[in-house]
Amino acid sequence: MLISPPHNGIARAPDQLTWRGRLSAVSGRMRNDLQLAIITLYSLCVLVFIGPFAVYRLVNGDIVIGIADSLILICFLALAALAWNPRWTRLIANVLAAVAALGVVLVIMVLDLSPMWVLSTLVGNFLMAERRVALAVNSSMVIIIALQPDLFQNTAEHATFVSVVGMTSLFSLIFASRVRTQRAKLHELAARDGLTGAFNRRSLDNDLTQLLETGSRQTHSLAMIDLDDFKKLNDELGHERGDHMLKLLCKVAMDGTRGADRFYRYGGEEFVLLLPETPLAGAKVALKNLSRQFKQDQPADAHAVTFSTGLAEYTPGESQDAWLSRADTALRQAKRDGKDCYRQSISSRTIE
Repeated sequence: MLISPPHNGIARAPDQLTWRGRLSAVSGRMRNDLQLAIITLYSLCVLVFIGPFAVYRLVNGDIVIGIADSLILICFLALAALAWNPRWTRLIANVLAAVAALGVVLVIMVLDLSPMWVLSTLVGNFLMAERRVALAVNSSMVIIIALQPDLFQNTAEHATFVSVVGMTSLFSLIFASRVRTQRAKLHELAARDGLTGAFNRRSLDNDLTQLLETGSRQTHSLAMIDLDDFKKLNDELGHERGDHMLKLLCKVAMDGTRGADRFYRYGGEEFVLLLPETPLAGAKVALKNLSRQFKQDQPADAHAVTFSTGLAEYTPGESQDAWLSRADTALRQAKRDGKDCYRQSISSRTIE
């Protein structure tokens, strides 16, 4: 009996891996970008709760309202799709908040629905949009509804609406502000080295990727920095002294560089100084100033600690790994040439 080769698993593995990769990427974006997650959730809720109403009204001949519901649904889904482009997420969040508020106002006034429909939009807008935009949009929505006494059965219901909406807005604003503050702190912790406070290697990868993706024609430089004889320093004076010198170098670097410059701990006693829109001539000046200040800030009665540096100017078209590699090669040359100096690399040629 001939047994046909199995078709389960092996043949479909590439597709499965592709879909798993895509789902993983989508999940990662949603976890890391709260704004995008809320936009997506907002749009899915609109699809689930407004979509059936649109279909029902169109089927039952209520064409005008059915078309209105459909347009709202299409608008939300289209904006949510645009929001997946990182360049558009922030703008789309603000636009979507305005669209949601306008849609709620129209639905309440045209369909004579309960004014309490504004509550879900209030909370969603504070979480999704920028605070100033959410305040403006939500305030406008509430004021428009509150100025329509015919929407309420009596004065008590009108007053109840104003009170409930006011409290919901206040608590939503506080909650949304707290969430943003906590996420900013977590992002800062994830982006920095725990010992020195310098940005970490993950931040370096992200910043280099973003810098090179902009396609800027400006000249960029980076410096690979390594403390000289650091192992000897730890062995003779202890790790506490070594940690102190690492922290001191980072403090001097972060205090003495421009706002656009960034200082990263690359690993151990090795660091990277990124100098956007700076040619090698400017990078040399920055490194000389850093070296001088680092020596001055060390205790006068202690053995002076120095560092060696490899400089590299970005060559258009090269990868960030190649750029870092050239700086690392120049750094090794500086170590061989006696330390406490810098060497530079230009288009893969290392010179003094």
